[in-house]
Parts: sequence; C-alpha cells; structure tokens
Amino acid sequence: MPLLSPETITMASYYTKNAEGKIDGILTVASIYKFGGFTFEFSNFLGPLKLNKDLNPSTRMGRKFFKAFDEWNKLTKEEKAETLIFGQP
Repeated sequence: MPLLSPETITMASYYTKNAEGKIDGILTVASIYKFGGFTFEFSNFLGPLKLNKDLNPSTRMGRKFFKAFDEWNKLTKEEKAETLIFGQP
C-alpha cells in the first residue's frame, strides 16, 4: 500500500511576467486544507505540515493530527477538493 494516495492533490504554481509578457518568476506553494478540526499544508515533496490558527507552522504534530491526515488522505480527489481553503486542486 503506498504511503500517499495517487489521488492526492499537489502544490499550486503562480507565475510572474515582465513587461514583454515573458515569465520571469515562478512561486510554488503548498495547498492549504481544513479537515478533522485541523488546518494543514500538504505537498507531495514534504508531506503534511500542521498549521496554527494564524496559519504559521505548528511546533507539534501529534497522533490525533496524523490520524486525521490519514483519514483525509483516503478521501477521493473530489472530497479533498472540498476541504481546500487555499491553493489549486
């Protein structure tokens, strides 16, 4: 069984363009989700990161958080998209 579901939603990328319309910068951010009473970022590269109410990284990620994350990871792509609060599905 894979650690992460193949249906997992990944990171969002935003592009900046110069005056000539050429892409001159790329900003990639993890999408933010709210599920099971927790707010967290998720990326395929780094995994989950629990966030505080002010959206700063939490200093602790305990068993309750990882249990909720495991439940979230078993959701379908559409169900995960419903929990998205920032980013791109």
